[in-house]
Amino acid sequence: MNSAINKINSNLEKGFLGFWVRRYRVSYLIIFLLLVSGIFSMFTIPKESSPDIKFGIIGIITSYPGVNPQDMDSLITDKIEKEIKDIDGIKKITSTSSVGSSSVTVELTNDADVRDALTDIKDAVDKVSLPEDANDPVVIELSTSNELMFEVLLFGDDKKFSKFDLMQKAQLIKSNLEGKIPGLSGIDLVGANVNMGFGDSSSDYEIMVLLDKNKIEQLNLSLIQISNIIKSYNKNTPIGNYTIGDLNYDFRFDGELKDIEELKNVVIRSTQGSNILLSDIATIEKKYNDDSIKKLGFKDNKALNYTSLSFNKNEGTNVFDISGVAKKELENYIKNNKEFEGLDIFYINDLSELIVEDYSSLSSTAIQTVILVFITILLFVGLRESLIASILIPLSFLVTFLVLDTLGYSLNFLTNFSLVLTLGIAIDTVIVIVEAASEKMKMGYNKKSAVLLAVRDYKAPLISGTLTTLVAFLPLMFLPGVMGKFLAYIPITVFSTLVAALILALTVSSTLFVKMVKDSKTYHIDEKLEATFTPAQKEFLDFEREGKTPESETKSSIRDRFLRKMSLFYYNLLKKVILSKSSRRFFIISPIIALVLTFVFLSPRIGFILFPNTDNGVIQIDIETKEGTNEDSLVKYLDIIDESIYKYEELKVYNVTIKGNTINVYIELKNKNIRKELGLMNVFELEEKISNDLKVLESYGLTVGIKTLSNGPPAGKAIGLKIVASSSSKIDELKEVANKIKDEFRKIDELKNITTTSSESPGQFIFKFDRDKLAQVGLNPNDILNELYFYTNGLKAGSIKSIYEDNDIVLKISQFENNLSPDDINNLFINTQIGKIRVGDFVNVEFAKSISSISRENGKISITVEADLLPGEVTTKVQPKIDEIAEKFIFPEGIFYEKGGENQENSDLIISTFRSLFIAIFLIFAILVFQFNSFRQPLVILYSVILALLGVNIGLFITGNPYSMPFMIGFIALTGVVVNDAIILIDRINKNLAKGIDNVHSVISAGKTRLQPIIVTTLTTVFGVLPLALQDEFWAGLGFTIVFGLFAGSTMTLFVIPSLYYSWFLDGKETEKEDF
Repeated sequence: MNSAINKINSNLEKGFLGFWVRRYRVSYLIIFLLLVSGIFSMFTIPKESSPDIKFGIIGIITSYPGVNPQDMDSLITDKIEKEIKDIDGIKKITSTSSVGSSSVTVELTNDADVRDALTDIKDAVDKVSLPEDANDPVVIELSTSNELMFEVLLFGDDKKFSKFDLMQKAQLIKSNLEGKIPGLSGIDLVGANVNMGFGDSSSDYEIMVLLDKNKIEQLNLSLIQISNIIKSYNKNTPIGNYTIGDLNYDFRFDGELKDIEELKNVVIRSTQGSNILLSDIATIEKKYNDDSIKKLGFKDNKALNYTSLSFNKNEGTNVFDISGVAKKELENYIKNNKEFEGLDIFYINDLSELIVEDYSSLSSTAIQTVILVFITILLFVGLRESLIASILIPLSFLVTFLVLDTLGYSLNFLTNFSLVLTLGIAIDTVIVIVEAASEKMKMGYNKKSAVLLAVRDYKAPLISGTLTTLVAFLPLMFLPGVMGKFLAYIPITVFSTLVAALILALTVSSTLFVKMVKDSKTYHIDEKLEATFTPAQKEFLDFEREGKTPESETKSSIRDRFLRKMSLFYYNLLKKVILSKSSRRFFIISPIIALVLTFVFLSPRIGFILFPNTDNGVIQIDIETKEGTNEDSLVKYLDIIDESIYKYEELKVYNVTIKGNTINVYIELKNKNIRKELGLMNVFELEEKISNDLKVLESYGLTVGIKTLSNGPPAGKAIGLKIVASSSSKIDELKEVANKIKDEFRKIDELKNITTTSSESPGQFIFKFDRDKLAQVGLNPNDILNELYFYTNGLKAGSIKSIYEDNDIVLKISQFENNLSPDDINNLFINTQIGKIRVGDFVNVEFAKSISSISRENGKISITVEADLLPGEVTTKVQPKIDEIAEKFIFPEGIFYEKGGENQENSDLIISTFRSLFIAIFLIFAILVFQFNSFRQPLVILYSVILALLGVNIGLFITGNPYSMPFMIGFIALTGVVVNDAIILIDRINKNLAKGIDNVHSVISAGKTRLQPIIVTTLTTVFGVLPLALQDEFWAGLGFTIVFGLFAGSTMTLFVIPSLYYSWFLDGKETEKEDF
């Protein structure tokens, strides 16, 4: 071996990249360590269905029982808003005031410190002067919670088990199991299944003391007096510690009431030697404080009473470790206690089940992808090379598990999706080295030299290509709003996988290639390529070929013959294109023309929807009647609802909740895959069926809204128009305008579930004091109002402790428990300092219109008219009709409109996503300028993005997928990926020119060299994301964006980029004189 060959060998093997071939045992050791630590992390990393997201939203909830919306707005909501509006970090304040409730929602800016803002808001709310009778505001931070492990429904025949019975049994479960299961943080009684969408989380009972109005008037007693008597009998009082003899003893009065029986026997008054007990003037009962009516149903089983318990795990605890244990303990407890006979349980929102489904889907997709990738590489490269790629990609995943676990992240549906997405992208990096080394072996190089030459030739474009992909995803970490916080998980996972794939491709892939691939005994001669070699390079190649024979065409494999014919055909075709100015112009200009045409003719038909509809097996039904209607009057419709639902085989479970004037139904279907196997309906087909079944309710004056719940963060309805009033005095006009706009919405065929955020209630009775009459007797309004409020709304008189909880004692007038009329108020007698007076003698009453709720946004009162889209419709088709309605409508003075709906609510997100795309393209451009030291060559490379977008538009149109948020993510990913082929192609042209090859051959030879790798990497990337596109409708837009974008971008890159490069840089110019 002469010095020149020694020098080349030495140059190849020296340095960091050559180290992995020289010290291959180190590679084995690293692979072993990554396998062990990665597998360990894969099993130990917390697994969740969704990530734990801090929304940057703070809620302020205040209750003031019995108060109408207008008074709630002025007495509570408005005061809170004014107090907090100047706190730093607040982006938007919205509020809703309804009967007895005020809800203020504060959305923070992206850079705000949530903990500081929460403290500041709590301090500000504490300063607000609220009515004494109002409950203290509750300030909470909103976030996703991953503590829920599962919920269990406890149900039985309503003839045997009342709601009270079920709650008592649920209390027994809670008290006997809580604190006894390791890893279980607690068990909550939710009364109604909150996560199924309805009811509140309260499970308390009140001890209701229903006083007879006539009897307490005869005794000349007020509610306050009775309350004080009960409190005096219901307390323990210490009186000190005293010494008797040599010992100290505690002295105390024990007077605390132990149960309802003791409460009944409280002496209210003694007359003529006999005691009048509380039970003599009142009916005392334990009453569940939620008046809503709740029923549960299954296939062929309906109208069951139920209650629900949620089992929560400790933060960071692996759900699989304790879920099974908790279920077993629960089932054993119920089985071994006779008092649970006749009751059944049913698990819902089972996190472990959801995670198993997620990972089954992930595993299935990953296995399909690996098989498709393996077959592709096998067909185009070889068996051993495909094995190398199939080893390195799972190894990249294990590195990602290790990184996520180390950083404290969990595995969830977003990280899982990101893994599937990057599977198709990362394979590109690995294949480049393996395929290039394989091609060099065909030339006659030994396997070690071949892989080291491949690493040397492609390390720069691979690094820059990976960087361009990374920076394409980088802006996703900084998108605003709730969706932005969700999407931030994608780049973290993508970064880990792609960087791992790059490092593995440049390091241990060399070791695997040398140890797994056999040296070839033949070689193929490429005279044109070898003519560009330096004498030393030619000598080294001849040395490597020693002992091998030239490969004859007849002895070549079928694959090799096919690939050579394909390469020759492409070579000759590209040569004709390059030598023809008109052909070059056609390939350069026609994609732009075609792209413009797709935007003109296809884009309007493609349409836009923020989040695509997907079959996640959940249907929600909202049935409403007139405001003010009570629950009992709606019970008669339960049979119609049950008959419309429980007959379907697709059903898993459903619940019906009647509260106020609404009936809410939540339907959960069997798993989508199970329904497909059984040939059952999808969620959209079933939605239509149930909707038709429930149309009969409209004949009774009820409105029925039905929709499938979609994926993605919580969002409002797709279409909306916000009607805003300049002041609260305009509220009547605001309601009138909103109703007229609602009527206009009904004329649009593509809409359903048309509602307003507030509706007119039956009205209100307004009482006003006669000031002159009050003054004549020396009274003021407060002398009457306090006692009057207690009469109508009740008065708390302490509580009684039970094994489970403290039950409040509430005094109410029995005659006013359910119904109350203006005459009842007028005929009330109130004790005052001048004696007993009749309320009606000092007040006047009038009737006025009222509103069910009042909404504000940044202080402005508004009502939003909103609607859902029918299946298959897109926002971009309907929004112009909404805009036309708003523009033609004549708004009264002081009333104006603002655009609403899902897209408007997320406008910042949409704008930021497009901005992210442009930032990503700029960063890609900057990287390419750095690599090529040129401004024009990066522009040539970025032209491939135009080619890709043409394919995307055609692909979305063919597959029926609209532009959407997944499409935007997919195109950002595509932008980073599609330029990689162009980078390597341009890099190869530059290297050919640097060797002194003529202009035409430099371009077409580079294209020929890159033909097979581009085909292989395109197919493997497409196969990497295709299972995702076909498996989940939600991500179909993303998957098909990459699939069709890559097909168009990569295929046309083989002709367009060489044509553009030659026309711009080489046409009519001398190679050696040109500075590239």
